[in-house]
Amino acid sequence: MINKLAIYIGSKALSIKAGIRDFVRYTKSIIYSLRSLRYLSFRAIYNIIINQTKFTGVDALIIVMIIALLLGGTVIIQALTSLPKFGVEGFLGNILVIIIARELGPLATALIVIARSGSAIATEISVQKWSREILSMELMGIDTKLYIIFPRIIASIISITSLIIIFDIVAFIGGYLISQTVVYIPMDVFGQTLIDSFTFKDIVAALIKSLIFGITIPLICCYYGLKPSSKFEIPIYVSKAVIRTLFVSIIVNIIVSVLFYL
Repeated sequence: MINKLAIYIGSKALSIKAGIRDFVRYTKSIIYSLRSLRYLSFRAIYNIIINQTKFTGVDALIIVMIIALLLGGTVIIQALTSLPKFGVEGFLGNILVIIIARELGPLATALIVIARSGSAIATEISVQKWSREILSMELMGIDTKLYIIFPRIIASIISITSLIIIFDIVAFIGGYLISQTVVYIPMDVFGQTLIDSFTFKDIVAALIKSLIFGITIPLICCYYGLKPSSKFEIPIYVSKAVIRTLFVSIIVNIIVSVLFYL
């Protein structure tokens, strides 16, 4: 029994090591491809960037705003049930900044993007590979890494950064509206507490998270999208793309928060 467990753990460790090595090789190949970026016509990838930004950012706007409104309200409800009503207006801004702006805003936005766009990217590229579209582009001398992966990274960075900003603003509004049902707080007082609670460190941390999420989500999803060798493997690798990206996003969120706030 112990021998079987040791063999299983060893094989898993080797598999993980091989997977990491393969992903590093894939990432290096994309970086090397950037040297040919000056030969790539912006017009060739313009439509991809626009369409991907629309799907990732604009089309996700409603669901992001609804979730932000609910989360902002939920945070304030929990705060109002735990904090004394007297003087609470001085704490709500701090609570929203700490919970929403620092943690829930970036992470919740990344999870929404992964669920919607990440799975769609992996599926789209898997189908393109299975239908030999990618092979056809390579035979025509097109650098598929620049043409397929690079514009999706640009679109994801733009979309995620914008969605995080909108998420935070809507969550603050939701928190304020819910707080009005329990204790009256003037809008100018609430706004001032939010401004006073924000630091330059919070803005930098949010921008770094959005940048890393914008790079890692399409990067990992494209990596698994290029893996299937048959149409029966497409759902397997799409699910792997979503799960791995979720795991990496949570780890990134934790690491950035630890570096900035501990």
